[in-house]
Amino acid sequence: MLLTPTGRQVVLEILDTAGTEQFTAMRELYMKQGQGFLLVFSITNMNSFYELAELREAISRIKEDDDIPLVVVGNKSDMEDDRAVPRARAFQLAQSWGQKPYFETSARRRTNVDEVFLNLCRQILQKDSVRDQMYEHHAAPRRSTRPRNDRRRRRNRDKCVIL
Repeated sequence: MLLTPTGRQVVLEILDTAGTEQFTAMRELYMKQGQGFLLVFSITNMNSFYELAELREAISRIKEDDDIPLVVVGNKSDMEDDRAVPRARAFQLAQSWGQKPYFETSARRRTNVDEVFLNLCRQILQKDSVRDQMYEHHAAPRRSTRPRNDRRRRRNRDKCVIL
C-alpha cells in the first residue's frame, strides 16, 4: 500500500520482469496488463542502459500507446566510482521519450526509492483520471442504464500495476 502526496491510498502490484527475456509471451502479457513502468538500469553497466530502448519500444508496441506512465531509473547510485553511464545521457534519453522523469537510486542506501514509486503512481493516477473524464463525457447519456460498470471502474482506479 502506498499513500500518495494527495493522501490517496493505492495498492501497488509490482512485477519484476528481469530474467523473463526467454519467456516472450509471459513478458508481453505483463506489459499488456501493466499501467506503468519503471525502466531500471545499472549506472555501472552500459549494456543494461542500452536494453532500455528495446524495452520501451516493446511496451509502446504492445500497449499501442507512446504516452505511457514511465520512469527511467539509474540504480546503484552508491557506486559512483564505477559509473559507466553518464547522468546526462540517461536524463537525455528520458527526456526524448516525452519528458519522462529520470531518477538515480540506491537500493543499498534507499535513496530515491520511494520517490520513484510515488512519481510513477502519480502518472498512472493522472492518466487514469483523464481516461475516466473522457469516459464520463462519452458515457454520460448512458449512465443510468449501466450503474454497475461505473462502480467497478471506480474500484479499479485505486490500483496501480507497475512493471
